[in-house]
This record gives sequence, structure tokens and C-alpha cells, in this order.
Amino acid sequence: MTSVDSTRGEEVVPGPSTGTTEPGTPSSTFIIKIAGACNLNCTYCYVYNLGDTTYESRPKVMSKAVAGAALDRIFEYARSNDLPYVGLALHGGEPTLVGKRWMAWFLDEVARRASGGPLATLSVQTNGTELDGDWLDIFAEHKVSIGISIDGPEAWHDQFRVNHAGRGSYRKVRQAIELLAADPRGLPWGTLTVANPDYPGTRIFSHLAELGVRNMDFLWPDHHHDMRPPWPAGALSRYYIELFDAWLDAMNPDIKIRWFATVIEMLLGSTPRIDAIGLQSIAEVVVEADGSLEPLDVLRVCSNGMTQMGLNVTRNSIDELRSTRLFSQGLRSAELLPADCLECPVLNVCGGGYLPHRWGNGRGFRNPSVHSGELRRTIEHIRDRVAAEFAAASARD
Repeated sequence: MTSVDSTRGEEVVPGPSTGTTEPGTPSSTFIIKIAGACNLNCTYCYVYNLGDTTYESRPKVMSKAVAGAALDRIFEYARSNDLPYVGLALHGGEPTLVGKRWMAWFLDEVARRASGGPLATLSVQTNGTELDGDWLDIFAEHKVSIGISIDGPEAWHDQFRVNHAGRGSYRKVRQAIELLAADPRGLPWGTLTVANPDYPGTRIFSHLAELGVRNMDFLWPDHHHDMRPPWPAGALSRYYIELFDAWLDAMNPDIKIRWFATVIEMLLGSTPRIDAIGLQSIAEVVVEADGSLEPLDVLRVCSNGMTQMGLNVTRNSIDELRSTRLFSQGLRSAELLPADCLECPVLNVCGGGYLPHRWGNGRGFRNPSVHSGELRRTIEHIRDRVAAEFAAASARD
């Protein structure tokens, strides 16, 4: 099951930065859905369980012909735009369902195509249930960073991340995390957790740290104005504020929570490194298991079939996708912000919120995020705490 970004930075932790783009700036991150099937049936999954049914027509595994065509399109586009690198994020469904031979073949194909440039950075987002030593050998050989989806201790995780028989997946996921934590090669890896205020983020943070996780991210849940969050106002910001304080108070520089680290960097003047916050374009390209070329896949939570453009890597180019109306809206997402957002003191960090979370009210994306109040309270708290920490450090000096 894909969590990121989602992007969301559909993004693996750690993984290639999406960077900041302006309309017309080439895309550099490509999300490749190498598997259309998943061995889990997570209750909140935006691919299978939030109203979009396009998965029903996808193959369980991307064919080699389609995979080869996808790589041809990506590297053709990258070279025509003089890109120094491309980020290839392998998603599903569950990407390990393609099998080890298929994965090794695909990664070899990437290496062959990238031999003359541009550089290809590789990541995989997995539910972890199939990971073993052989998988780690494959990913280590090809320098693939690994993201594991986990929602906390067993009792909490297993309420949401279940298989098709309704049984929890925690024990297998924990085994995968312990395998990664013990691997002597120092593979780049981390975890993704979907925030849920019903379960304290501070407890989840402590649990992950005890398991040896050093790179974490906590994703804002996928809701919008036509599918509003079920929690009372203030619950999400309380979750994130308490989590941030626990992380900061732990004073452990080896543990990183990506969303918090990104917000701090932006408060200090840096550009965003993930697509969920900041005044930036949404420029990711998605290749589905059947070869369909689509915009950001999380947009499917907004409306059934929204991301279907009728394009395919076997006959269409990346530029044709970028010229579609929906992709263009992502490239110009900041231009769609309402006046309230433009007057907000944390606009440069919040950016109005993640584009899928802005949908609804008959206004399309011309809304602030459905989480806007929660985002503002969280960012202002982080700003104030960081400022206080700097002031205290200066006083000590």
C-alpha cells in the first residue's frame, strides 16, 4: 500500500528531494507503480479504499514491455531537458510483489539507461511484509533507499494495516525493521506513519525509536473539503505539537522526523524538499502498472478517476502529460490560493497545504487545505519553540 505521498514526496524517507519548481520547470521525480496489486488492505489507503476504482483495471504486476517503455520515456525526457538526475520512486500496490527476479531485472535496466546520464536515484516504498535478506541484497547492490509503512505499536498498527483476511501485519513489519536496523551495510531507510490523533504520536515516536528507526515521517491524513477529517478541531495540531516537543526534547541528533526538519529548514529560509508544504509546484509524474501516465496519484482521493488522462507510456510522452489541465493546475498550484492564504503569516512554509487536501466546496483547488488551521497552529508552535531554543543558546554563549 502506498502511503506517501505520499508524495507525497510520495516520498520515501530518506529519498530524492522533489525540489521546488516553477511552471515550465521540468519534472525530476517519477513515481513508478510497478505493482498494481497489494497483499494488504489498509483501511485508509487512497489507492483502494477512498473511493477511486481505477485500480480494478490495473494488472497485478507491470509487464517488462511497459516497464521498459516507461524508462525510455523518462530518460528521453530527462536528456531532452538536460536534467542532472531523476528520482525514481517505486510504488504500488506493494512493489515487492513483482518478485526478486523482476526487480533485479528492472534495476539493471535503470542502471543501463543511466550509464550515460542523468544520474538515477532510486527509492522503494513497501509495507515490509515480504522483506528478507535477499531483498536487502538487491536494494543494497543498486543503492535503493527503503521506506517502510508502520502505524505504531502492534495494537494500533493492526487496526488499520491488515491483510485481505483482516489480520494485522505488525509482526512481519517489525521483523523487516529489525532486519534493516541490524544490517551492517548501513542501508538508507526509514518509516512512514499516517497521523491519527486517536493514537498519541509521542508513543509512536518512542516505539519507533526503540525499534532502531532513525529516519521517520508522519504524514498528514488524506482528507479534503468534501471528505472532512473525523476529529474535532485542534486534534491534529495537538498531535503534531506534542510529537514535535517530544522529538525536540529527546535531544537526539541521530533521529530525524522529515516533516519537522523540513519546516525548520524553511523557517530558516530554505526551499521545501517535499511536495506537501511550501509555495511550490506539484511536478511529479506517475506511471501506473498498466503504463498510464498520470499526475500526482494522491489526487485520486478528490474524485473517482480524476487522475486518468488517457495517456500511456507506450504511445505518449511526458510532455503530453504535463500539458494536460490537471497537471498544469499542479504546476501552478500557488496561483489558485484564496485571499485568506495570501494574507497568512506562515504562507511561505505552509504553502496553502498539500494540493489534494485543498479540493472541494465546488471551488476545485481554490481553497486552503482542509487542515489549514491545524497547519498554522503547528508551524507557529515550531517557529516559536525554535526561536526560544536559539535565544536560550545565545544567552548561554
